[in-house]
Order: sequence, then structure tokens, then C-alpha cells
Amino acid sequence: MEGWVQGPGGTPYEGGYFRIRFSFGPEYPNLPPKCTMITKIFHPNISKSGEICVDTLKKGWNKSYGVGHVLVTIKCLLIYPNPESALDEEAGKQLLADYDGYCKYAKLMTSIHAIPNLPPPEFRNTSSSSATPVSTARPVSSSKPTPLGTNVKQNPSPIIEQGPTVGDDTSKAVKTIITGVPATTKVPIAGAGAGGKTAANSKAKRGAKRL
Repeated sequence: MEGWVQGPGGTPYEGGYFRIRFSFGPEYPNLPPKCTMITKIFHPNISKSGEICVDTLKKGWNKSYGVGHVLVTIKCLLIYPNPESALDEEAGKQLLADYDGYCKYAKLMTSIHAIPNLPPPEFRNTSSSSATPVSTARPVSSSKPTPLGTNVKQNPSPIIEQGPTVGDDTSKAVKTIITGVPATTKVPIAGAGAGGKTAANSKAKRGAKRL
């Protein structure tokens, strides 16, 4: 079994995801599982081979503990390292002698080995106050495509201001179409159909009277 620990905020491991492998012996849960840090890390209590030094996995083990408790304990270890019982002597000595240098190198190791392009699947749908995972995947719509011929309700488009057009009826027709009136509504347009002929004839008569 494998589990993940998210690097705690405010530590050199922030933004990282650390993979841990569990090996359960035949005497589990009376004896603790063997835990190995698969992700490379610079930490006093985690050896270069991934061995983890924490009391919960040794004398402090209780058979009521589960995998979740172990993962929380390891996360606490990332927040509060114990250089006095160091498995990585180099990390322990540097933490005591040069804390800023220790943090700088631990951050570098985290950026190289523990920060993936995408968070593990277990963290992609969750958010954290310290760091919010960013996904480049686009959400997939669950709606089915609408069959052809089905009336679909759409939001009206904004009215577009236009300059004066030929005839009041024409401007009204353009404005009506833009505001989303169904196409089945009959709108008189100058120069088209019987209404168009009537308007043209009336204009011709007025022109003849003026002559």
C-alpha cells in the first residue's frame, strides 16, 4: 500500500507531495507497518534510503492506529524535525548549525523531487488553505447534445445601436431580431412581401402628387 503526504505550509516542504510505501507484516496490527519514504527528501529523521524515524512506528505504536494516523504523524515530523535522533546526519548537523542553509537545500530538494506538474489524483479535487492545487485539465460537460429541431432557450443578445436605416419598419425588424424575438414572429420589412409592396406603392403615390 502507498500513501501521500502533502508538504505543510510554512516549511521547506511546502508545495511538495511525498509518497510513502507501507509494508504490513503477518503480525500487523499488533506490530507497526514498515514505512518507507519513496520521494527523495532532505530531512534529519528520514534517511537517504527512505527509512523514517518516528516513535509511532516503534515503541509508540498502538494497534488501534491506522494508515491515516501514520500519515498525519509523518506530516507532523515534516513540521517539527528532531535533529537529536537523526538518520541523516548531514541534515541534522546543518539544521543545528545553519538553519537557513538547511531550509534552502530542503526547498531545493522539494522543488526537484516532490513538486509534480499535476498534483496526485487524491489531491486534485481538494483545496487547502496553504496551497490550492492547480489543474490544467478543462472541466468536461456532463450535458448531452441537444437533438436537432429542439427549441433551446437562449439568453437575449444585447441590443446593438445602429444608425438610421431605410424605413421605420426595417429598423424595428433589425432591433427585434437582435433582442431575441423568435424567428416565427412576422415582422414587416420594407421592400419584402405584401407589406413591402404597400409601402412602396404609397411612396410612389406621394411622389406622383408632388410632381
